[in-house]
Amino acid sequence: MLERLGGGVLEEIERVPHAKLYGMKVIAPNGSTMCGRFAAAHGYPSPRPYSFALARATFDTILLCAAERAGAVVREGVTVQDVVFEGRAVAGVVGRSGNGERETAKARVVVGADGLRSVVARRLGLARTSLPRRIAFTAHVADVAGVDEMGELHVSERGYVGLGPIGGGITTVALVVPLAALHRGRGGTSFRASFFAELGRFPGLAGRFDPKRLVREVLTTGPFARWSRRSVADGGGALLVGDAADFFDPFTGQGIYSALAGAELAAACLLPALARGVSEPIPAANLQPYTRARRREFAGKWLFERLIGLGVGWPALTNRVVGGLARRPDLADLVVGAAGNIVPARRALAPGVLAQLLR
Repeated sequence: MLERLGGGVLEEIERVPHAKLYGMKVIAPNGSTMCGRFAAAHGYPSPRPYSFALARATFDTILLCAAERAGAVVREGVTVQDVVFEGRAVAGVVGRSGNGERETAKARVVVGADGLRSVVARRLGLARTSLPRRIAFTAHVADVAGVDEMGELHVSERGYVGLGPIGGGITTVALVVPLAALHRGRGGTSFRASFFAELGRFPGLAGRFDPKRLVREVLTTGPFARWSRRSVADGGGALLVGDAADFFDPFTGQGIYSALAGAELAAACLLPALARGVSEPIPAANLQPYTRARRREFAGKWLFERLIGLGVGWPALTNRVVGGLARRPDLADLVVGAAGNIVPARRALAPGVLAQLLR
């Protein structure tokens, strides 16, 4: 996909500090450990045996600069606050600049790629929530002990922690807990203040962090399990991409892929319509190919992510599945390959595979 983007994106990623991840390790509450690799004998070859891992801010900057070189007009410091309607169709957005001035930008189509709390999705009345509800506290920490070429996921009754090196000796550390934990009197401020203490409660993480090596403050994201009941505005003129359309639980790590793949699908739908010289908001009927393409591309991934997202909330089930995968490295490779978007999700969801996971 990075090669298809063109614009020097892949070359720039290879130039900046980054890590190469060859797979994932999952540590269950009872200590069982499974390890799966992206490149394995599951029958689905990958262009590379690894995935790139780099700081999100760096990756976003690379994409932004590539878009600008391709002709996009970039407006920084402007916050979109509302959408503009012409009848039932979306016809633009209303933004506020850094100096407080409001401005309206008209458009034949508005692409809502504005994340988990999408203004576009909310203004269109499309945003919905579902279970499980979780919050993530993430930070960048230097010199984490024991980090290697594999990502790590540590699961306990309290939630889970993900570790992923991003190059230069820096590791992204994400503590994900149920939203209910904040409602029990321990708000987000408390979790941020006790971040390293919380990490130390996970047996596989105790003693691996030096709080003095925190290189980026602890940030809060969530609650997750947000999605949109439709990805296209009822009256036309707008569609949703990435987290604005549906937010994947970070346990499976499919969010970036979903955003980039969704953007490709949106482009395939929009470019022909725009090339025909449409001078008004693109009708909803002309945007429906995008809806159908998303369903074909993501239906299996949605189910795969939802099942895993629910499963990690049940420690006994996590112990059983991880224990089984530890005994079956071939199945571990298959599941990790599906999470890494190398193996089709439907392959990991086959009844025979699911039956073996629960043995």
